[in-house]
Amino acid sequence: MSKNYRVIDSQNGIVGSYLKMVCYRNSDLMGQVTALKWFAMTIVEMVVGTELLESFVITGSVIPYYTIVKDDSANYGSELHLSLHIPEGVITNILRNQIIELLYYKYSLQYLILSPVGKPYVNNEKNTIDCSRTRFRARKDIFYQFIALRRVYDLFWLVFNVTVDLIVFFVTTDIKFALLSALFVEAIRRLLRV
Repeated sequence: MSKNYRVIDSQNGIVGSYLKMVCYRNSDLMGQVTALKWFAMTIVEMVVGTELLESFVITGSVIPYYTIVKDDSANYGSELHLSLHIPEGVITNILRNQIIELLYYKYSLQYLILSPVGKPYVNNEKNTIDCSRTRFRARKDIFYQFIALRRVYDLFWLVFNVTVDLIVFFVTTDIKFALLSALFVEAIRRLLRV
């Protein structure tokens, strides 16, 4: 006779709103990034975020070169400049400068996924942070965030698609045009990955 045992785990799970983390700056970043710039970076993140996460997984599986192996190298991905963390593509090439800022501010300082090896050079006169001589590596122990971040990206596209569909439906009052707009938005989402 089998018993239906209840499975329990008294340890605290990871609770937090990744939607809030994506959309709102932490208190340290409020002084460094304006709300408008954060909003623009969030839009860019919605477009290329999934590809960046895939890139981190790939660089996280690469063994570092023998010349840059450190004691903690097993805990991190390959050390690369920010521009090398960006996968090749038409849209990623067009948005390269915005993605570099996205990687620095959001993936490094907000999500703590990328860890710098050394400090970037801050030039207060030119109002720039030069990461040209600084490599970044993905923290493998934080890859669990990728699932939640992907869900946020998917939610954004779902809300965007439904909003466009509703606007088209209310303007045209024709379900065919609403369905065509849904297909169009999905096609655009897929083409952005080319």
